[in-house]
Amino acid sequence: MTATSIQRNDDGTEHSAGKRAARIAGAAGTGAALTYLSFGLMDWADRRDARACANAPDFCMTLWPTLSLPAALVVALVGLTVMYKLLGIRPRLAVVPPTLLLAPFPLAAAMDTAGLWPAVVVGAIWSAALALTVWRPYRILGLSTAATLLLASFVVIH
Repeated sequence: MTATSIQRNDDGTEHSAGKRAARIAGAAGTGAALTYLSFGLMDWADRRDARACANAPDFCMTLWPTLSLPAALVVALVGLTVMYKLLGIRPRLAVVPPTLLLAPFPLAAAMDTAGLWPAVVVGAIWSAALALTVWRPYRILGLSTAATLLLASFVVIH
């Protein structure tokens, strides 16, 4: 291989374009799967709450909707950490927290305006964009894509 066909990662390891593309596709798949799983978990909790409160004469509230958001965050944290370790995307400490902590904004905006499947696509794009920031030549592309999603979500939510 020639020097132009190999890019150096920030940690000093060399990766071919095919490996990098597979890692980004894996990050996108992970983001899509975790988005679908998280919204499914919250929907399940809301349905369970509605069933439990169906015959209540007055105010009724269960813990399921309250616990579903932290449970979804824990599942996403574990899922991102494990999958990024398997995919070799590192440093995970620089990628996983922003992926997890800022994701609710674009995901909620997409879910509110377009529904579940567009939100799953936004989750895939969000994860792939932040995973791109690991490689120096693609850092600006990844950050600008993530910033565009974040700003668009703020406009939609406002």
